[in-house]
Amino acid sequence: MAKAPLNPGSLVTPSAMGGIVGGKGFDFQTRYTVCHLPVWLTQGGFQQIFSEGTGDIDVRYVADGKSTRQHIQTKDHDVTPSEFKEVVDTFMTSDAGMPGVYERFTLACPSLSQQLRPVETGLARLRNASPFYDDAPSALAPTKEDVDARMRSHALNDAQIQFIHDKVFIEVGHGDLAHDERALDIFIARLLKHPEFADKIRAMVQPAYAEMIRYVSASKGNVLDRSSIEGFLRAAVLSSLSSEARVTLWLQNWTKEAFDPPADYELDWTAHFDRQSRRVPTADVWNSDLIPQINALKSKILAAGAVRSIRLRGKCALSTGVALGAAFPNVGGWTFEIPQPPAKEPWRSDATPTPNYRLEEEIIEGQPTGADLVLGLNIRGDGREDVLRYVQSTGQIPQAYVFLSPSSQGALSIGGAEDAIAMASAIRERLGVLLKARQVRTTRLFFYGPFALSVFVGQQLTSIGEVQLFEYQDPSYVPSALLRT
Repeated sequence: MAKAPLNPGSLVTPSAMGGIVGGKGFDFQTRYTVCHLPVWLTQGGFQQIFSEGTGDIDVRYVADGKSTRQHIQTKDHDVTPSEFKEVVDTFMTSDAGMPGVYERFTLACPSLSQQLRPVETGLARLRNASPFYDDAPSALAPTKEDVDARMRSHALNDAQIQFIHDKVFIEVGHGDLAHDERALDIFIARLLKHPEFADKIRAMVQPAYAEMIRYVSASKGNVLDRSSIEGFLRAAVLSSLSSEARVTLWLQNWTKEAFDPPADYELDWTAHFDRQSRRVPTADVWNSDLIPQINALKSKILAAGAVRSIRLRGKCALSTGVALGAAFPNVGGWTFEIPQPPAKEPWRSDATPTPNYRLEEEIIEGQPTGADLVLGLNIRGDGREDVLRYVQSTGQIPQAYVFLSPSSQGALSIGGAEDAIAMASAIRERLGVLLKARQVRTTRLFFYGPFALSVFVGQQLTSIGEVQLFEYQDPSYVPSALLRT
């Protein structure tokens, strides 16, 4: 059978999937990515990386609403003239397959072979001098002729040479990335230049390297957003501190109990809850009393020191979980340890997310003039009919009803903390996209799932406008806390 022709713009060609198929053979590429993440994060327009997209590494920037992308090909050895020519041909093929998508292509390697070094130094000299002669470009004509002649001596044709001038950049000096210990030093030095981590000592930062190596390796073929990368970095950098020092919070809702370990802080809200009648606080109590108590607690913990890891104990309403997580967000470096029966070990909010996690989604259109979205999170079961019935009874029809769930619903639909973290992150990303696309800034959130996940979801609810929570109080729902993110 004849083979189908290759589409140069496709992400499933052998050249585009080489790193995914090759697996562990691409340590140099992973080290390069991890060591450059601190640099990219300091660049204001940086948004995403895509490992093994069109090749090795793709980087996306967004400025003034416009996206630009750069493609990076890594080599763990000195590049020879014939290999350099192959790389340029690959770049040109990618550019032709996705015209106008990539503004620059970079070859990153320890060095070029001795024969090619005059090409690299000539290109660097020409480009470095260009800003000085921007009003007299003819002054550089002799230099360009010499550089072109050097490239022609290695069998590069005019089209390849012009493409190199327009879009190809060469990064050398990456020999240290062949060794973990040297790469670790580079990673630490660069991360400590990031404003948020500038005051972190090596002992705190070092664990982040190994975690990021695993994270990037497990994410090949998937897009990593800036928020995901920063959140993972915060958790990794603070992990050593969290393991040595944490506070214990008892939060009492349905019952007042004693737990192990003893409480460093306690919030007793049992006067506002009654399990037998499923009575929950009114919206006014939530917003004027309980939410301020959470905010005051956060101020106390911050005033007491640098600890941002919380052991949470208590039998609580789901709205409590979401509100608590929102007050101690993932982007602030906060982590939670929460028992979630029947799991033997507590769920932790700094668990490594399950790779390639997918949400099931159903959207039911409401009124085009609706001022908000209704978001139903169906994890333990399908609460769709109850949500629809309640919302319609209020007469406040949203622009759309959005129902998100794991691939299967029920008590065991979330396999553990890893699934929960992945789902919480996916919910935040999807909600952000929908709010932006529909030009609304308010969400009515109905949660039907495990308590620990409600906290993790709350930790992700940042910069998405107002979120009105609801609690089930037989025979229907009642509004609870209003979160302003």
